[in-house]
Amino acid sequence: MKYYTLLFVLFIAFSCSEKEDDIPPQNGTPSQNEDNQEDDQDNTTTGIVDDFDGTGALIDFVTNNASSLPDVSRLDGRYRAVLTDNTNNKTLHFNQDQGRLDAKLVAFPFEFIARNIGIGTIDDSQIAPTSANNPYNFAGVQVHVEDFNSINSSHVVVGHRGSTAFTIEGKNTLNGDSSVNDIGANTVPNGRADIHIVGSENNTLTVYWQLPNLTGDSSSDNWTLYNGTGNLPGTAPTYGNNVYVGLITYAFYTTGVPFVGTCDAIEIKKTK
Repeated sequence: MKYYTLLFVLFIAFSCSEKEDDIPPQNGTPSQNEDNQEDDQDNTTTGIVDDFDGTGALIDFVTNNASSLPDVSRLDGRYRAVLTDNTNNKTLHFNQDQGRLDAKLVAFPFEFIARNIGIGTIDDSQIAPTSANNPYNFAGVQVHVEDFNSINSSHVVVGHRGSTAFTIEGKNTLNGDSSVNDIGANTVPNGRADIHIVGSENNTLTVYWQLPNLTGDSSSDNWTLYNGTGNLPGTAPTYGNNVYVGLITYAFYTTGVPFVGTCDAIEIKKTK
């Protein structure tokens, strides 16, 4: 059990009005035709800390496009995605491509934090792979509209972006057209970061990041707005009342493959 267990105690104060029965089991790939989900507030996840305790399958996640990245699990208390095959860019999240997303259905307004998320080698997930030959290797957080058939999402990922190594990339994908930028090379020198996404009452997103806070004490957080504004590039999708928020790991072509994406914990807080 990692130090993130301590954070669960803190989150009880925010979620004392929520019952465990309010969090539905969400295993496997969802139907692509569940048109009624957006109006069903009882299906959303709020007020939790998931520190991926133990080893096995992810618990209570909805998975989209599982076959594109089949080796995703909990391993020794971490989310772990092993990317060994990117044939035909099947793991990619860019323009029309939608790789694997492991997510929870969340209602606005919310806060979502991913702790110590980033890329590592197959042998040591906490040691970032080199950036030789300009790889595009990432792990991070994606917000997706509730309909997975609709290619509208926003993401913030950590890793190597071609010649810009050890960075954080932000991306808005609107109707299958992606806009992308980053925060500069060597801003996350270990290839890992904490990501904080705030979903506001008007269904828009503000993005923050920091170098990993490994203390287990959220009072030590020191969040920085993404590129000084908290806004991702381009035009953001118009989000409904509910969105899927979760974890992605992907590559562009095969440079830098194999590698792993890991995350120590996620925290979700309903803010109203």
